[in-house]
Amino acid sequence: MSTTSRQNNLLLNEDWTRIYQTFANADFKSYDFENLRRVIITYLRENYPEDFNDYIESSEYLALIDAIAFLGQSLSFRIDLASRENFIELAERKESVLRIAKMLSYNAKRNLPSKGLLKFTSVSTTEQLVDSNGRNLASQTVKWNDPTNTNWAEQFILLLDAAMSDNTKFGRSQGTDVIQGIPTEQYRFRTASTDVPMFTFNKNVAGRQMVFEILSTTFKGAEEIYEEAPTPGNQLGFLYRQDNKGPASPNTGFFMHFKQGSLELADFTIDAPSTNEKVAVDAKGINNDDVWLFELLANGSQAQEWTKVSSLTGNNIAYNSLSGDIRNIYGVETKQNDMIDLVFADGVYGNLPKGSFRTYYRISNGLSYTISPNEMKNVNISVDYVNQAGIAHTLTIGMALQSTVSTSTPTESVASIKRNAPANYYTQNRMITGEDYNLAPLATSQNILKVKASNRTSSGLSRNFDLIDASGKYSSVNVFGTDGYMYKEEDEQSLSFKFSNRSDIINFIKQKVEGIFTETDVYNFYFTKYDKILFTSDNIVWNASTNNINEGTGYFTNKVDLSLLKVGTYSTNNLKYITPGANVKFTAPTGQSFKDGLLVTTDDTDSSQKSVIWTKVISVAGDGTNAGTGANAKGIGPIVFNDNVPSGAVASRIVPKFVTDLSDALESSMVNQAFANLNFGLRYDDKESSWKIIQNQNLDLTSAFSLGKSGDVTNNNLDSSWIMAFVKDNDQYIVRTRTLNYVFGSKKQNRFYFDKSEKAYNSLTGKVEKDVVNVLGINSKNVGTGSLIQDYPFEVADVIKFDDGYESTKEIRLGFRDSDADGVIDNPESFVNVVGEDLDLKYLFFKAEKDDYGTTVYNLVDTTVTPILVIEKESLVNVNNYSDGQLIYFYDSAENRVKRVDRTTNTLVLESTYRANIGRDNIKFQYTHSASEDRRLDPSVTNIIDLYLLTRSYDTEFRNYLAGARTTEPTAPTNDELRVTFGTGLNSIKSISDEVVYHPVKYKVLFGSNADTKLQAQFKVVKNPNKTVNNNDLKVRIVNAMNQFFDVNNWDFGDRFYLSELTTYILNVVSPDISNIVILPRQTSQAFGSLFEIQSKPDEIFVSGATVDDIEIVSSITAAEINSANNSIVSDT
Repeated sequence: MSTTSRQNNLLLNEDWTRIYQTFANADFKSYDFENLRRVIITYLRENYPEDFNDYIESSEYLALIDAIAFLGQSLSFRIDLASRENFIELAERKESVLRIAKMLSYNAKRNLPSKGLLKFTSVSTTEQLVDSNGRNLASQTVKWNDPTNTNWAEQFILLLDAAMSDNTKFGRSQGTDVIQGIPTEQYRFRTASTDVPMFTFNKNVAGRQMVFEILSTTFKGAEEIYEEAPTPGNQLGFLYRQDNKGPASPNTGFFMHFKQGSLELADFTIDAPSTNEKVAVDAKGINNDDVWLFELLANGSQAQEWTKVSSLTGNNIAYNSLSGDIRNIYGVETKQNDMIDLVFADGVYGNLPKGSFRTYYRISNGLSYTISPNEMKNVNISVDYVNQAGIAHTLTIGMALQSTVSTSTPTESVASIKRNAPANYYTQNRMITGEDYNLAPLATSQNILKVKASNRTSSGLSRNFDLIDASGKYSSVNVFGTDGYMYKEEDEQSLSFKFSNRSDIINFIKQKVEGIFTETDVYNFYFTKYDKILFTSDNIVWNASTNNINEGTGYFTNKVDLSLLKVGTYSTNNLKYITPGANVKFTAPTGQSFKDGLLVTTDDTDSSQKSVIWTKVISVAGDGTNAGTGANAKGIGPIVFNDNVPSGAVASRIVPKFVTDLSDALESSMVNQAFANLNFGLRYDDKESSWKIIQNQNLDLTSAFSLGKSGDVTNNNLDSSWIMAFVKDNDQYIVRTRTLNYVFGSKKQNRFYFDKSEKAYNSLTGKVEKDVVNVLGINSKNVGTGSLIQDYPFEVADVIKFDDGYESTKEIRLGFRDSDADGVIDNPESFVNVVGEDLDLKYLFFKAEKDDYGTTVYNLVDTTVTPILVIEKESLVNVNNYSDGQLIYFYDSAENRVKRVDRTTNTLVLESTYRANIGRDNIKFQYTHSASEDRRLDPSVTNIIDLYLLTRSYDTEFRNYLAGARTTEPTAPTNDELRVTFGTGLNSIKSISDEVVYHPVKYKVLFGSNADTKLQAQFKVVKNPNKTVNNNDLKVRIVNAMNQFFDVNNWDFGDRFYLSELTTYILNVVSPDISNIVILPRQTSQAFGSLFEIQSKPDEIFVSGATVDDIEIVSSITAAEINSANNSIVSDT
């Protein structure tokens, strides 16, 4: 045995039994100062009672124990803290979280910059250029779409052509493609600079001064517009886009790409590379997208660009999906403060880096903000170019942002990394299971705020057939049915507003009121309710001068004496209503019909023949007779219609123009009425084609609509002819609008799908395909005998929404057909032709019932099973003449109700769950639905995954809209935009048999003025009488509680809202300052309780739009407060 071993064994080693006993008696559960001090003293007393016995508080020995206890507490705290930093659930320091995430093969996302397109708004050049009119354009500014310059287009192109690169002119581009549905062309300037083509400018955005860069722009090899890699001496690229909507369109013109941030570079040299070499780039704020790496030649110039690969499991520098001959690869790892490491390969799966390199990176501010067009205009750059003669000149370009940009995103938060890293590790960078599809997208982009995936169709379907979606969401539908029904329904919509000055009222009128007048249901009300202006004879005929595509000219003549008839203000008969905007009905003479713009002999077997045509007056010259001569010297008639009308057509009816904008004088009068806190109404004078005010003392708000006292000024509140009424209610106005809708439904054979925001564009015809319900001519007449003979098509206008927000698939809202999209409906009398006049007393009956969700819906009553008699008034009924239980509908406007005969009491009992509508059933119909081309499915894969995405940028824009920071409601990104933005990353990890269909998720606003009218509500709150609290402060706290309740993390797409949850949460948060809270719908047609449950669609998520204006503090909740007498549903059970 060696001396060292012997001495260790005999002299230095302690008795293990003693050590074991010592540690067995120790208390290792104490970590804080007090317990450590107590444990040390106890330990010494028990193990060394003879050696240490001085435990007086003033003892120096106790001071030493205190110091040891303090040190022990500090060490315990540090060890515990360090230990927590090794677990991703407990770690607090971002550096620790990044380190653990890296172990899980997750590379945290850095900030994203704001980026977008700037449109060229003006150009000028120092070069001597002359346009076709001989005008020298040197140093002249040419503006895009300049209304004062008829030659702006030629001049704009001329200036740009002079600066374009060789063999390139406008129309002869360097490449074309369709990017996000818009044809796009690539062009370049003939720049001579040896630097990276880039222009820097500063703008104040969201209250901050920010740096932006205009970059060389391209789209080649991608489905999106992007920045070209920074290459010194590269010619500056720009784009031309054309969406066929004219030069004023924000998507038509010349564009360049911009980004927020500053492009920086760093050079480094690696002489002796090692496996998985790392190079640190310790600049803070490097964004997630903009990192490039170039190899440098001996003279310092850039050579080959190295390929960046993702740092995710399954696609990294060791194992990736790149071609085998691409070996110059690198990855980028995120560090704290958005610094990065460049990570290289191991020499086996990729080349080792050796020599000199240059990396470019962009430093962005890492903020979340929205850029409005007003914040980014008047951006000017000067592009130095060399003309074809080799002479240097300067092209100055003015630019402006056209659409709001909200693409900026902060660096990924610690909480997000802690959530996404384990989820990403779980998915192993592939999407196979349903959980994979709900987790993996969150790790691919920080712009994805929330995701939900569902498997709609599974494998096993034949690949030899197109995938057909019977719902119509993804496939076009063309079906026939025999169980259709159709009716019209009068309704009243309400919205509220408050004001503090005249500008608030004016803005409300222009943004809300005038928009309402353009709605189809308001025009339907006008067309149906106003007196028909008919010609009493068939002597007024049309004399056509010219007939072109969608235009016909001519004049009116008297069939008896062939005299020319004056129109407009020059006429005293009904022709005085022939003014621009009026609709005119023409009938064919006896024995003739209209066909292809001509009058032909009637053939009852020819369904293409029509007995009437409707057209719109475009313009009228003078008195409509050209001073008695008819057509002018060029053969053009003085009256212009928007359709071909053949000579001999008989004028039979005129519908005067319906004006949708209000005059300045009327707006001023409305402001005065509102400022005086008076009730007032707006009625339409069809004789003068103008809106007029009904004063408070003449306004009748309770009676049904009637023109009998229209314009009455007796101060007896007799005028009920208002279409819109402004009713003062405490500190706000309730605006009531009368509407009329046409509804079509199918009992069992068909279900309807309609998305108003989607336009189905037919690339072959160049037109938008509209959904149509065609009432077939083989249907019998509803009144009289025989068939309808011709088909009556109606356009699908909108869906039917229940009070809880759910959309009906059994019924659809219709509008009149406009087959040639000229702005004039083909036949405004289509409903009357199919159903009949009101006086024909053809009714459908509906009964209120509860659906599976507890929502009140009206179902069609089968009158063959439950017969209902139709009688004018209750006073005409003798109960003794009817059997017990017989239902009777009294159609008099003063009654309008269904009652049941009760022979036990010999009385009529109200059945309030029934309603009656003018209509007919058992209609034979054809339903055609056109699905958008961007919703087509790929039949080569048979697992169809519906992926619903809520983007962070849309969330930011929408919350700014709710906060009043923007006036227009933002739209969610389109399906194609989602596919382009996220498809590249997700398609690389999805299963090969899966087809991912992207769905944008939009917010469903509840309660506030920005919500749908049926979802607007008022909250009435009772304060705790024992607490003293400011009303305004209480309202703010309640609104904050509602916003917390509707936090996006608390809800999923397609969830159902329950009021009881919200009220309980508010009471918990605001307690004990409030005692009770109830919700009342704003719509007078809705009942108390109709908003207790609300359903969202699969592509919707709730958000609160309530403000302090929607909360009212009351002393108690009484029947008077909730207006229960008028707004309750009475059950028949």
